[in-house]
Amino acid sequence: MATTTADAKAIGELNREWFDSVAESAYKIEWVRDLVHQISTFLRENVEWIGQPIGSDLRVLDYACGAGIVSMALAPFASVLRGIDISGGMVEQYNDTARHLGLSPEQMRGVRGNLLEDGEFAAGGPEFTGFHIAVMSMALHHVADPAGMIKKLAERLAPGGSLVIVDWVTPKSPPPDHPAAHTVTRHGFSEKEVREMFADAGLSDYSFRLHPRRSKVPGGETQQVFYARGRTGA
Repeated sequence: MATTTADAKAIGELNREWFDSVAESAYKIEWVRDLVHQISTFLRENVEWIGQPIGSDLRVLDYACGAGIVSMALAPFASVLRGIDISGGMVEQYNDTARHLGLSPEQMRGVRGNLLEDGEFAAGGPEFTGFHIAVMSMALHHVADPAGMIKKLAERLAPGGSLVIVDWVTPKSPPPDHPAAHTVTRHGFSEKEVREMFADAGLSDYSFRLHPRRSKVPGGETQQVFYARGRTGA
C-alpha cells in the first residue's frame, strides 16, 4: 500500500512528541549508551569506507540527528556539520553538543525539519544541500516511507556524495515491546530491501556491512546493526 502524505505527517507527529519528551533522558539509558558507542566507534574507525576524501571542506548532513552522535564521530574529519531532526528537543541537544565541542554555528548547527514534508519544514535552502556525506542513524525504521526518505537524502548530496544508513537488520522474531513502539513503522530491513532502495534512489557503489557485535535492546534481547553505503553519480 502506498504511503500518503497524511500517513507521513501522522507518524512524524508521533515521533516529534515522543522524542521531545525524552530529549534530555534518552542518552542516559544503558542500552542506548552502549549502542551509541558501537555506532560512533564504527564510523570513526571506518571513515574511509564511507567513500569520501577527508579534507578541510568536507560537508556532513546528520539526519534525524538527535544529540549529534554521528556529528561527534565525524567532526574530526569535517568542516561543516548540519543536523536535521523532527524533534525540537533533540535539536536543542544537538546544538548543545556543538557548544560543548567548541564549534561555532557556522561549523555545526541543527534545525528542526522533516524531508518527507514540503516547504520550509523540509529544511530547504543552499545551506542544507550539496553535502559530501549524509548519514541517517537508527531512524529509518521510524519513518512512514523509507524508500522515499532515501531518495530525499540522496537529493541533498553533492555529485559523488555518499549516503550512509545505519539501522537494524530485520529480526527473526519481533523484538520485545518498549515505550517507543508506537513511533516505529517496522522492526528492521533486509540487505535486499536496502540495496533495492538505494538503487531506486540512483545510488551506486553500494556496500553493506554488519556490526561485528550484536546490540543490546530492551528486554534483555539483542539485535543486529547494519551499515549501508551508496554514492551519487559524479
